[in-house]
Amino acid sequence: MPDVSLPDHRYSRTEATRLLCAGVHQDPGFRRRVVDELVGHRERPVALPNGVDVLPVLAHALLVSRQETRTALLMLAVWAAFALSDVIMFWDSLSDRWGDGADVGFGDVLTAFFQGDDRLTGGLPLPWFLFYALTALGLWLAHTVSGKGATARAAGRPDPVAKAADGAGSLLTLLAAGFALFYWYWYLSRLLDGAAQTPYPALFPLALAVVAWSHQSAQRAALCRWLSRWTFAAARQPGLPAGTLFEGVRDDIRREQEAFLTLYDDDSPFVGLGVRGTPWSFAMELRERPAADGGLPRQRTGPLTARTALDLIEPQLTGLRESAARTGKDRLRDVEVDRVVYLPGGVGRAEELATGGVCGLPDPGPDPGPGTGGSDRRGLRVYDPGQVAAHLGEAVDEGGEGRRVFLRIRVGAWREQVVVTVLVRVHTQGRMLVLEVEPYVLGPVRKDFRAVDAFVERLPEAWPRAALRALRHAPTIGVDAAVGALGTLRGTRSARSGGEPLPDVPRVSLRALASTKRLSVFQEMDATRYVKTIQERIVNGVREALKAHGYRTEEFEQHVYQLSGGSVFVGAMSGGAIATGGHGSATHTDNGAAPTGPARNQGEPTA
Repeated sequence: MPDVSLPDHRYSRTEATRLLCAGVHQDPGFRRRVVDELVGHRERPVALPNGVDVLPVLAHALLVSRQETRTALLMLAVWAAFALSDVIMFWDSLSDRWGDGADVGFGDVLTAFFQGDDRLTGGLPLPWFLFYALTALGLWLAHTVSGKGATARAAGRPDPVAKAADGAGSLLTLLAAGFALFYWYWYLSRLLDGAAQTPYPALFPLALAVVAWSHQSAQRAALCRWLSRWTFAAARQPGLPAGTLFEGVRDDIRREQEAFLTLYDDDSPFVGLGVRGTPWSFAMELRERPAADGGLPRQRTGPLTARTALDLIEPQLTGLRESAARTGKDRLRDVEVDRVVYLPGGVGRAEELATGGVCGLPDPGPDPGPGTGGSDRRGLRVYDPGQVAAHLGEAVDEGGEGRRVFLRIRVGAWREQVVVTVLVRVHTQGRMLVLEVEPYVLGPVRKDFRAVDAFVERLPEAWPRAALRALRHAPTIGVDAAVGALGTLRGTRSARSGGEPLPDVPRVSLRALASTKRLSVFQEMDATRYVKTIQERIVNGVREALKAHGYRTEEFEQHVYQLSGGSVFVGAMSGGAIATGGHGSATHTDNGAAPTGPARNQGEPTA
């Protein structure tokens, strides 16, 4: 059956998508997490896309999982043949020892098997199969512990964690390597002096190495074919496995990634946006400008609402994008501006809604009618376009606690390695204007994922080197393949099983899961510049909204100056002085001298 094809998405060919696809080939733990999140938890919607299309990532994870399953089955066959050869050799040895006609039972063979036979093992107290199994487990354990140190460092974890894992991994690696060398030394020495009389203790490890070589070759071919820097943009990526399960997974993820809506949990509403910056907000009373202010007549274009305020902020940001595009390669030329609605959790990803006020959603009030998604939303699921349009239309001016609409401004800098997101919410009720701004910065993809290009450039490699690597890594690959195959089987079985799980919300973002918190100096400078530039345009938009609707802007200007680095705005002052900060001071005299002006802030900012 043909694979389930993947739909195109605006982030399908981004650098972040490519690196996460490469990451599932490199990190078994990340690969299992991808399959578990997107397939094992079918009740859980995906987080808002943040520069990554997760469908190709899932397709590559399942591709590697299928390869892991084949490798695990081949490895299992080799290990079974290894164990069977040991049993047969012990059976034959017991038959020769007891003489012709002796009744040698399977229990007798097992007893001799675990007691050892000097003529077969060359003096070892256990069979060759168990000896090499212990060797394989030791090598796998050392590899796993060492990999945790590298993963911790790549993920930006504290250095003590990475150093502790490195130290334990180095010690275990040394012990496991010594044990493996002892295995080969013992066998070859006993083979040369005639104490060991069978070749299979060497043949089966070599057979395992052949299977590992095939597995590694397929993995390297996949990286070169689909995920190199030169092939990713044009290569047709693999699809999902055939079947109704994965067709449903594809349709759900596509719908959720294209919808400007997400469900959220109260404890972590902004899943996947990264590290929270310094938020700022203010509330001010809306005061109408006098009929003649400076000789200018007051102009009113209608009541000031959150919708009209956002309508005036958006052109400021789109103008920023256009001006950046004209000036050159500034990343702000790719700034994305859209409106997103956040809904409280309690509704399933595939649950149909007839009206509001169910499953934790606020009642949207009367049917807004056609054109806003009202009458057309009956029987639609929460992520369907009709529902999204209705929520965006209803919630933008309601100022509720549960359902919230944000203006989302996103900048994917450094080829989507640094993502700056600024969320803006405006509500105007009771003749008050409230502005809330939440900045977030998401760090680069893990360093080991970004190393895929350096790895691909070294391919193809000479076969002796590849053979030696396969021989060294065969025990580790066998255990990893078995663990991965069992994990994939568990995830798909739970997804196919019946029963209705409880509704859930996005719990993790794969892009954030593969990111680090460490930014370079230049990346920090750029992120700060983007945030400040966007905030300046937001301020301009609010100022224009106030002016256009005939409201005074003096109080707004004062709030802006108080929030901008500790400076203070003074509209008019006579006979006084002010000071700000923890160590600021000011004096005033009435002897006709000029009044002392605003003192410089020598301490902390006022806000």
